[in-house]
Amino acid sequence: MIRVLFHILTLMAIPLSVYGQVTFGDLDISQSDELLFSATTEAPQYGAYRTAFRTSIPGGAIEQLTFFPERMIFLSGTGQLQVQNRFGVFRTVAEPLPGEESSPPVATGFTPVNGFPAFVNRDEIKTGKTYGISASPDGRFLSYLVPTSPAVGDLRIFDVRREVEITVSRGVELTIDEAPLKWSRDSMFLVYQRRGEVFYFSIRQYLEERILAEGMRRIGDGTVHSVAWSGENTLLFVSGSVVYRILGAEFFTRSLYQDLLRTGSIAGKLPYRFDPNFDRFWISPDGEKILVSRDQRNVNVLFLQADDYTSTGETISLPFLYLPRNTRVRDVLWSESDLITIRTNSIRFGVSVPEIYRLNLRDPVARSRFTRTNDREVRGIQMSPDGQQALLWTSDEVRVLDYRTWIVSHRFEHPEPLHALWESPTSLYVAGSQIIESVDIRSRSGGPRRHILALSQIDQGGFHQERDAVVVRQGSQAYELEETRWRQLPSFEPRPTSISGATVRVYLEPLSRGSYSNMVMVRRVAGFGTEPLFPRPRQAFDPFPEQDEPVDMTNFTHGSRIRRREVSFTFNAINSVSGLTEILNTLAEYEIRATFFLNGDFITRHPGAVREIADSGHEVGNLFFTYFDFADGRFQITEDFIRQGLGRNEDLYFETTGRELSLLWHAPWYFTSPDIIAASRQLNYSYIGRDVDSMDWVPQRDAQGISRLYRPTTRIIEDILEQKQPGSIIAMTVGRPGDDRPDGGREDYLFHRLDVLINGFIERGYSIVPVSTLMENAQ
Repeated sequence: MIRVLFHILTLMAIPLSVYGQVTFGDLDISQSDELLFSATTEAPQYGAYRTAFRTSIPGGAIEQLTFFPERMIFLSGTGQLQVQNRFGVFRTVAEPLPGEESSPPVATGFTPVNGFPAFVNRDEIKTGKTYGISASPDGRFLSYLVPTSPAVGDLRIFDVRREVEITVSRGVELTIDEAPLKWSRDSMFLVYQRRGEVFYFSIRQYLEERILAEGMRRIGDGTVHSVAWSGENTLLFVSGSVVYRILGAEFFTRSLYQDLLRTGSIAGKLPYRFDPNFDRFWISPDGEKILVSRDQRNVNVLFLQADDYTSTGETISLPFLYLPRNTRVRDVLWSESDLITIRTNSIRFGVSVPEIYRLNLRDPVARSRFTRTNDREVRGIQMSPDGQQALLWTSDEVRVLDYRTWIVSHRFEHPEPLHALWESPTSLYVAGSQIIESVDIRSRSGGPRRHILALSQIDQGGFHQERDAVVVRQGSQAYELEETRWRQLPSFEPRPTSISGATVRVYLEPLSRGSYSNMVMVRRVAGFGTEPLFPRPRQAFDPFPEQDEPVDMTNFTHGSRIRRREVSFTFNAINSVSGLTEILNTLAEYEIRATFFLNGDFITRHPGAVREIADSGHEVGNLFFTYFDFADGRFQITEDFIRQGLGRNEDLYFETTGRELSLLWHAPWYFTSPDIIAASRQLNYSYIGRDVDSMDWVPQRDAQGISRLYRPTTRIIEDILEQKQPGSIIAMTVGRPGDDRPDGGREDYLFHRLDVLINGFIERGYSIVPVSTLMENAQ
């Protein structure tokens, strides 16, 4: 309980949405006019970290010295480790270890990918969440999205060997955590999604300079969650309740004659319809079985067969795992011996709670049920290339386990590991918030052999007292940089810092707008001339309006337009809980407090979800006891009715959570009148309106057919960012609209891409605050 309260209090106390700026500092000039400096950034999920740089001044190239692993993958085709962060994409370089020149080269450090954007190559430092960059398994191609508007972009691949960029598709919906594509295992195909359809791209056609038009590369309706690769280049594609198998050799023919040929051969059928918006699936190594997570919580394993499950006349018992509503499947390991391991993650009392489940399909006794292991606080799992071992890492250690028995064979400490990857069955990489290291687990006296590849960040830097070597402090540890390797020192004792060299002086110049809070400036001592060390950011924050607008505290629809660049997100929870887990997880990643409005019907139907919202530290307002249209002439809306409806909802919320609602409210459908506001003021309530309606509550169809108000999520995001102003209240909805209609629902949902919307606000310099903060700052 103490941990829960600490988490909530910390969430309430931190500066909100501070991910929009980069701050430079720690300037120090060596005797040979080398400049050491740092850049401090805020990364969602990871918090603040400080990256070190070195350059010769004036005019020298900038060298990055530390590499925080926001994302990390191992490229089996090249044997390189790839790290991505907001400063660029970096890969390991291999050299012999000192004293072992006759041994094969090993990874010793990182260098930027040639020809690819990076801060050291004069590119701008990214803010907010960085867009995921995938790599082909052979390491030759990088695939990524380049935004062309707040919600869409171009899908491109970069040929590392030729240093050439190719545009694969335009107008692709932006997703942040991963680019919406999947590479085949032989690196010859990638499949991607665009506007509710799935397409393929052939590397062979690219190399032969005969790329087909996109319309001739269409696979079918769906998203990237509708597909999975099996074998070298066999694609499994789920459409409705049918699982199709498409061989790589068939892509061209089936796309060319898609009006005449079927999508592919039928690999199997599901006993229900697959919805790629909410469902996920994984294929067994032999391609004959499928694990499906419906709504990312109800998990079961099915044997693929062409017949319908109800056509054989047999009763089939399937392994099934029913997870809590706020739980999501994060990782699935599936060995060739049909032993499945699943890592799930839940948010309980505002704290992440991971769990591990295992299923052995070849055990005649245990094949029908999942069992939970005793592992706790697990941050990730990965299976070794030979399928015999597994990696598991927690907040302070890494474990190697026998995959069959799940017994630990090796265990070693690592400060705050973020990622762990196998290089081979006997070697692995571990990357944390402090160091990135390689580990050889072959049995030796004294445990696994380890050496540091890079530092993730620094606390303080400087130059050695006797030579111009870089020395840094990281927590209680001190290191010295020798060429590309870090050597541990007994203590951190740099010489006094200096901002004046033989030919130049350096200083920090504050910036009033944009994604950098300051700039490193270089002034020549001999003669005249001052210039920035690197280009100023191109991204300028939105300007303030020339004058403020009146603010009504009794009917509060927006805050001040000129005092702060901030907005509020409000979420109306009416009847459905769909999307709530995604909303809470995304807000937690960005450390944002929002304002939720709950009505009595929602509280009664979903008490667990209500407690989850309350425990997450968000502001909770009153959406009245029952949800109906106040404009309906059949009902008489009196002052006493308003008071009773607000009071009953207060009591119901207290009975459910043990907490009190804040004194913020609005009527269903935002109906308002002077009498309604006057009645609520007697109870010290403030009526909260909105000046930006997301329209995410509109289903694709209404009683008259296709709704004229319906807009896809891409359009919703762009409209919100176009309509917003400082002080705006952006109204959004929890749940799937139209679920009560057989033809209801939407093609896509805003809560699945909430991070794209938040990134758009961060890039424009906005903070996201609760409504009460917006009101306080408007007075």
